[in-house]
Amino acid sequence: MNVLSTKANSTVVKANFSPRNMDFAFTPAALPRYYADNNPLLTAIMTTLSAAIPEGERFFVESVRHFRDRVSDPVLKKEISAFIGQEAFHAREHDAFNRALLQNGVSMERHERIFAIPINLMRRMPQKFQLAATAALEHYTAIIAEQLLRSPDMREKLAPISRAFWEWHALEETEHKAVAFDVYETVSGSYSLRAGTMLLISAVYWPLVLSMSFKMVIDDGRIFNVREVLKGLNIALGRKGFFSTLAPKYLDYLKPGFHPNDHNTDALLAEWRERLFGSQGLLAGNVK
Repeated sequence: MNVLSTKANSTVVKANFSPRNMDFAFTPAALPRYYADNNPLLTAIMTTLSAAIPEGERFFVESVRHFRDRVSDPVLKKEISAFIGQEAFHAREHDAFNRALLQNGVSMERHERIFAIPINLMRRMPQKFQLAATAALEHYTAIIAEQLLRSPDMREKLAPISRAFWEWHALEETEHKAVAFDVYETVSGSYSLRAGTMLLISAVYWPLVLSMSFKMVIDDGRIFNVREVLKGLNIALGRKGFFSTLAPKYLDYLKPGFHPNDHNTDALLAEWRERLFGSQGLLAGNVK
């Protein structure tokens, strides 16, 4: 067969998403001390989540990359590469975000050290457990990201630079939400390991996030401002709170036949890709 005709008829396999090399150029002056609704507890929860992200993202990349050679599906292989690129940029930009918070007097180094303990413990576990842990935590990030993109009230509570930053992160977490799960299903597929790992992760993750968040408020001397604390607690964990209303989507993960794409976000992705990176996109100028 003619070589030119072979090239013409060949199909280039691409992922459905790609990494965006962002530069938010965080400075302490541009990042208010209480950047979430001017509320110490709500800010502390968001900040604690960010403290876990750089090392967590690096762990995710390691666990998925380990099994890349076991994946034969060409689309999933491309998605793995795109996933690795996105997570690497997330880790870098969260490092910059955290350093700006540190310069504003937030105890980020202590929080990062504490989160590194369970992450490093997971690195000593079997590789399939590490991948199951990544799939579980990616489910958390996916449902939180979707909630943020669907919640204008929550986004409006964030100071401008932090809002843009979390919107970008939420978009990309939604784009690659199924990658770790699909790799796990390819190389293992054990429901008991998947569900059991999620329950174990949950038993450690949220108590750690909440205890560290309250410690941050205590360190700030704001714990006795009961009105502030209760307001932040209600926004985050009240009956209609941002995180508490995620419970049904969290529980979906424990269903034997669950897949991340059961939560349909196609229209949401199209909307936010245009809003952030379209011709008039809010963040088009932040891409290197």
